[in-house]
Amino acid sequence: MVNHDEHGGVAHREDNSCMMKIICHIPDKERVVGIHYVGPNAGEVIQGLAVAVKMGCTKQDLDDTVGIHPTVAEECTTISITKRSGLSPFKTGC
Repeated sequence: MVNHDEHGGVAHREDNSCMMKIICHIPDKERVVGIHYVGPNAGEVIQGLAVAVKMGCTKQDLDDTVGIHPTVAEECTTISITKRSGLSPFKTGC
């Protein structure tokens, strides 16, 4: 479902808001099998991560990577909330 503004268009998000999810295959040392990203420069962010995913990176490989600060792409190196934990995945600052 898409949220629409009062004029019928797609609602605008803040320019720096983003959402990122890393999908891991837990039995295979948390090998990354997919990354979802919606936010600024999505094409460049996903293109950069695609090589790592294609080469079989693990979540630990991403964690061991130094994030380029300040960018939203660095968030893939700090994601620690899992769906199973039940904790809120929302971040309020950098």
